[in-house]
Amino acid sequence: MAKPSVQTSTEAVDWLLSNKYYIDTIDLIQKEIRKGVDEEVLGKEYLQAANACLSRADTLLKDGQFSEAGFLLKTVHDSYPQSGKLQGQIAASPAQIKVKIDFCTDKLMEAGLLAYRSGELAPAINIWQQVLAVNPQHQAAQNSLHTTRQQLSKLKALNSTD
Repeated sequence: MAKPSVQTSTEAVDWLLSNKYYIDTIDLIQKEIRKGVDEEVLGKEYLQAANACLSRADTLLKDGQFSEAGFLLKTVHDSYPQSGKLQGQIAASPAQIKVKIDFCTDKLMEAGLLAYRSGELAPAINIWQQVLAVNPQHQAAQNSLHTTRQQLSKLKALNSTD
């Protein structure tokens, strides 16, 4: 079995990092790992991208940008390394990241409910879709989205009969 070539990937990772495309960097590194490259080969680059994502997520949290923060946090959480050597160099543990993800989804759920209660059904749907982008198994967001879509559909049907 031929050993995967890392040269081209390393160049691409370096370019992505130098241009601050941290999510794309993590995605490419994960792709290489799935192809059989040892995660420590690109460990330095992964750490730079993951820690930059975590730092940016903290800034976004402070600014109330919960969807964007949640997406960054989910990316790091989902790509958390298996190597203890790398794990020790990431700015947050999986449990700490999960707490922040849950905070983001809670804040987004609140915003969705506020929009819903104000009669703004389309914005509520958009917000709950953001929750599901961060946590596809979020039951309350799934239920809220389903109910609101049904109501919006019924309202459109009523309006079309007028």
